[in-house]
Amino acid sequence: MPPPAGLLPWPSPTAPAPRLTTTRPHPPPRVRPPPPPRRPPSSPPPPRLKPVVAPKVDTSLPLPPAIVYNYDPASTCLGCTHFGSCSGCTHEFDLDKPPVLQEVSDFFKDHGIEDFTFSRGRLSEWRCRAKLAVRGTSESPLIGLYQEGTHIVQDIPECRAHHPSINAAIKLLKQGISELNVQPFDEDAGTGELRYVQMTVTTYNTSIPVAQRYDQARVQVSLVWNSRDERSKNSEKLSLLQEFLWTNGGPRSNLYVIHSIWANFQTSTSNIIFGHKWRHIGGEADLWERFGGVDISLDPYSFGQANTLSFNSLLHKLIKYVPRGSTVVDLYSGAGVIGLSLAASRKCRSVKCVEINKMSKLSFEKSASRLPTNLGCTITWHNTDASVEPIHWLEGSSVAIVDPPRKGLHPSVINALQRVGLSERKAYKAKSSLTKIKDEKRPWILRAREPAVHVDSTIMEESSETWPETLIYISCGWESFKKDCKSLISHEAWYLENAHAFNFFPGTDSIEVLAIFRRESGTTQKKKKLKMKTKTKTKKKKSK
Repeated sequence: MPPPAGLLPWPSPTAPAPRLTTTRPHPPPRVRPPPPPRRPPSSPPPPRLKPVVAPKVDTSLPLPPAIVYNYDPASTCLGCTHFGSCSGCTHEFDLDKPPVLQEVSDFFKDHGIEDFTFSRGRLSEWRCRAKLAVRGTSESPLIGLYQEGTHIVQDIPECRAHHPSINAAIKLLKQGISELNVQPFDEDAGTGELRYVQMTVTTYNTSIPVAQRYDQARVQVSLVWNSRDERSKNSEKLSLLQEFLWTNGGPRSNLYVIHSIWANFQTSTSNIIFGHKWRHIGGEADLWERFGGVDISLDPYSFGQANTLSFNSLLHKLIKYVPRGSTVVDLYSGAGVIGLSLAASRKCRSVKCVEINKMSKLSFEKSASRLPTNLGCTITWHNTDASVEPIHWLEGSSVAIVDPPRKGLHPSVINALQRVGLSERKAYKAKSSLTKIKDEKRPWILRAREPAVHVDSTIMEESSETWPETLIYISCGWESFKKDCKSLISHEAWYLENAHAFNFFPGTDSIEVLAIFRRESGTTQKKKKLKMKTKTKTKKKKSK
């Protein structure tokens, strides 16, 4: 991967030069010139411009062994020594039944969903992405989460939720901090060198059977360094720490757990973890993962799911609700994981991905480059805010997918979906108002509509008479979903057809919801109403 604009290439780790076998005659003995005179103590030393050469690490040091837990993988109890002091988990028992599950089940049953399903997923070692604070001292570093309501870091070695490879990488990082005297960040003074670390697991390894890939996963380590860039004074320590991790955790070590190493530079006094400058400093440049049957590239600055196994389960369930040959718009698309998997698996005619984070563009381009060349699908990625003129993105699409942040859909998106849902009703004037967007002349809006990435040369005219018949809503915030769901069905613009829930964060009261809404003709909606009334009467009779 090319370095970001304006930054110099990072010095590569030193390696001994290969020996050359030649027949050149022995040169005459060289006489070493006398050393230059020493400078007087008063004169400052000249600046060092040469790259820092990391010393060879003593490979006899004890390496952190892979962590082996002594517990039953089928257990529904947390059994973690950090429970109560760590803010990561909120309940200790019945990890397969989040406290909110009964409320979720009752909500969907009240809305006519009889076949609601819940996937419990893996209950331990499920977390494949972790952002952790680094505090304490170099002799005794603390790597973990803040205690609830404080900025006191709780050290969490051998976390039950973390993938074992993350725990092994954290142990190795602690050893490197102590060996190299790396100073953890001090929030009060604003001093120190290492502020945070992000650990991201990749199970992508085609050289071993699929069944073994999760257990033999490797970790991408992102070090958040307290400096402006790699030319700052303390960059020497960063180079030494990178060399330590790669020597003791890379492919030539006894413990091959490190996939790659990145550096992020952050000096802000706010609570924002990452700065804007990233550098790849070791290992493989690209991290790949398999989602929905396609290869997905995830850079450390792109959004990625923490529970990759449960996300894959959700994705396989979602794909079944998209008819073949659909035209799809994916709002809040991130790096395009959902859109690209649909383009490959459902033979879509077109897929539009809309994302506000411009940093996701590179990951999308890399992932799209691995798609089959004969898909016959027009795929575009647009860097813009989906809440600005959302009706434009819905036009020409038969399926709309929304995966908003925890706060839910923006009111403008809700309004646009309601207008689409009512566009075929009575003498409603929505159709004429929907097509007004063709007269848009504001240059900044028109620029945002241009695709930042365009895959496939197929030219397809989008029909202004096509509007979404299916709405797929993925929610990570239950309270916001309830509000949005009621808004969508209140005007009978959409009706809820099916719903599923997934245990993305065992040990918490959080739940991931996949809801399917349909927009059908008035006749279909009357049948739906009649079915709901019949169910209500049956319930009343049973209660009597």
